[in-house]
Formats: sequence, structure tokens, C-alpha cells
Amino acid sequence: MKPPSSSSSSVPEDLLVLAGAGALPKLVLRGARAAGVKRLGALGFKGTTPGSTLSLADWSARISISSVSRFRECVRASGFRHVILAGQINPLSFFRAAFDPELRAILATMRVHNAHTMFGRLVSEIEALGAKVLPSSLFLGAHIPRPGLLTKRPLSPEEEADLTYGSKLALAVCDLDVGQTVVVKDGVALAVEGFDGTNATIRRGGRIARRGAMVVKVAKHGHDMRFDIPAVGLKTLKVMRKAHCTALAVQAGRTLFVDLPAVVAEADRRGIAIVAFDSGLPPAPVLNAEC
Repeated sequence: MKPPSSSSSSVPEDLLVLAGAGALPKLVLRGARAAGVKRLGALGFKGTTPGSTLSLADWSARISISSVSRFRECVRASGFRHVILAGQINPLSFFRAAFDPELRAILATMRVHNAHTMFGRLVSEIEALGAKVLPSSLFLGAHIPRPGLLTKRPLSPEEEADLTYGSKLALAVCDLDVGQTVVVKDGVALAVEGFDGTNATIRRGGRIARRGAMVVKVAKHGHDMRFDIPAVGLKTLKVMRKAHCTALAVQAGRTLFVDLPAVVAEADRRGIAIVAFDSGLPPAPVLNAEC
């Protein structure tokens, strides 16, 4: 379970983590600290980012997701020159919040609303303030597996065939900016991720398959690793188990595992096979520093 080849990027002096929900922001903050980043910040969102995440940083604040002016004010005031986006910020949140006039105006200019366009616009807003947005994978090399079987149980012949089909299907769907995940069984596409997210897709596919489906999660050609890098964790396995899905396939070098040893141990306990396959696409950038 070695990490992919590292980049030669140097460790930044400071880092502000734009932190959503889940464990990923904590992994980034701890990895950055271990790599030698001298000053860490965490900018969270009300109702989304837990205090335990913010407590890992030297500077922190929490704002509403719907206020562009407050967001800009905090980024400027923090003084950080490098930013990483990490954690779950559901795009649906943008449509459920009480927008300020500026955010309404920004959304009105966007003809397509998906994770790539919306978080891409967020990156542009940050860099317009003079900060550089770094790949979210940069300090997480130890959590990104190389190609190969990760679990004790290998894929069955039927699952091997579904991997061949499912990986091509998932990449085609992802290249259309529809979603990153598909659920397949016996060469049939049962569920394709939309705006409802990975877990909902697994549940939909599981209901149709009843038992024995494969989950495939990928990142598209030219995927912007500064945000929305595919990630799986214990919650993914929990949803798979309840949906009676028996195998998970992800791109090697392009997928983050939130607590890789724990995920593999739980998969072995549940008899779920996990494989990281080589898609031939460039791995996510990581530092040479041990994280």
C-alpha cells in the first residue's frame, strides 16, 4: 500500500485549509504539520465544519457558506498565501442557503452547476485574492494507494468482468461532469452518480442488484486535483454493506482513502474486495516529505 510517486514541490511556509465536513480536513492539517508547514489556518462553514477540525490550526474562523463578502474578508484578513480545499461541501448547500446578493449574481452567470464549475469558481475567487490554491492531495501521499488488490479477498471472475466494464463506464460518465461513481452487476449499469452523491448512488444500485454489485469510483481525464478529488472511507463501506455491494474499485494514485488501514481492515472483516486499478492517468500530486 505504498503511496504514488511524489512531486518535487517544496513545503509552503503557510497553509489555509478551506475545511468542509468529514475527516479529510483533519488529515490535511496533520499532514501539513508533519511536513513542516509553519503556520496553519482553517476556515470552516457554519453547520458543516466541526470545532475539532478548527482546533488543529493556529488560526481559524467559521463563516456562512452563502456570504461571498464575508468569505473574501476572512481570506484577506488571515494573511495566508496558500490554500487547500478539503472535506465535504455539498453543492446542494449553495441552493438551500439564503444567498447574499453577490452570490446570487455569481450563480446567475453560471450556465452549468456541478461540482467542477462551482468549486472551480471558488478557486478563481481565492486566487483573485492573491493566494495560491494547492492540490488537496499534496500532504496525503500515505492515503493514496498504488495499483493492486488492497484486501485479502480477491475479485471473483464476475467482479473482474464488472471492473473492466465499470471502469470504462465510470470514466465516460465522469468525463461528462455527471458524477464520479457507478454501480454495476453482470455487465449492467445499475446506478450512475448525479447531484445526489456517492452514497445515494450506492443505495440506488444496491436496491436494484439486491446482492453482489460492484462500486467503481474515478476522477476524469484532466481532473483538477485542487478540489473534489475522489475519496472513500469507513462510511462508504457502511453504505456498501447495507446495500449488499461486494466489491469496490478505485483509480490507483488518484483516490484518497480516509484512514486506509481502517478501511481495509473493515473490508476484510465484511468480505468486501477493494482493488486500486491503473487507469493510465497521472497520479495526484504529493510532496516528497513524509506525511
